[in-house]
Amino acid sequence: MQKPKIAFIDDEPRILRSLKMHFRQSHDVFITTDASELMKYVSEHDVQVVISDQRMPDKQGTEVLRDIKAASPNTLRILLTGYADLNAVIDSVNEGEIYRYITKPWQNDELKQIVNKATEIAQQTQEITQNTMQGNDTQQVSGGSTGSNRNILVLDDDESVYQQIKSHFKSAYTVSWASNLEQAAKLLQKKRFGVTITDSTLNKENITPIVYALKNIQPDLMVLMLTEFKDAHMVIDLINKGQVYRCLPRPTNFSIMSISLDRAFDHHERLVQQPILAARHHVEEVTELEALNFSERLKGFFAKFRGWRISR
Repeated sequence: MQKPKIAFIDDEPRILRSLKMHFRQSHDVFITTDASELMKYVSEHDVQVVISDQRMPDKQGTEVLRDIKAASPNTLRILLTGYADLNAVIDSVNEGEIYRYITKPWQNDELKQIVNKATEIAQQTQEITQNTMQGNDTQQVSGGSTGSNRNILVLDDDESVYQQIKSHFKSAYTVSWASNLEQAAKLLQKKRFGVTITDSTLNKENITPIVYALKNIQPDLMVLMLTEFKDAHMVIDLINKGQVYRCLPRPTNFSIMSISLDRAFDHHERLVQQPILAARHHVEEVTELEALNFSERLKGFFAKFRGWRISR
């Protein structure tokens, strides 16, 4: 049986040798320090996973993964770096649409688990990804959120944010607003949303657990995070646990938001049409230890939904 293919790029040969040794039994491993060489390999082979370092002399990892995304949409992309660089983290979401962000030094077992899951997803979705991402983007979704029923949920305790978004996009989208978790729960139970726009906090509470719980409940939901980003580690959590679709800065640039919304709904509709593609946005489940630290409001929110899971 042919082994799945994985490619690593890093400017340190020692790290590449270590990674190759770690994965050679389970994967056909390609290693390189050269981005052009990597692109050539990916263009000539069906590569399931590419893992890139971020800081390299000739090209940043986010640029490499952006190019990989364009050349091979099915390949899942992972950024592996020793630096929690905020701009790089945000670029990895907005440009590379990466599957996971892993910081050095990594734990071998954790890295292997992530790579194996990414490989499995890439293999499961390969044919569908090639069809839907390389030629069928214009297809309309039967029963999806196309046309007049494109629903946006704005989750923010500042009503002016909702009013601004509604004013700019009311002709193209149906915009709803929740200022707290109780309102959000009621809306989510009544209506299916394709996109949610949210801040990183809601009533002074970190909303990160809500984001990845929502993705567990509805994998085809696209999350746009609108905030003044200051914490790179928080954004890494949002990538790994929430699979946020885009990170948008405050103050709001509505031209950028418009482009992001169009792309987010297009992507949402592909996932509705081909539910298996939602596996590509697989999120880490909420652990029991994390759940113990939730506030009563968060626990109450989760209790309203049957679909969310706590891993053991």
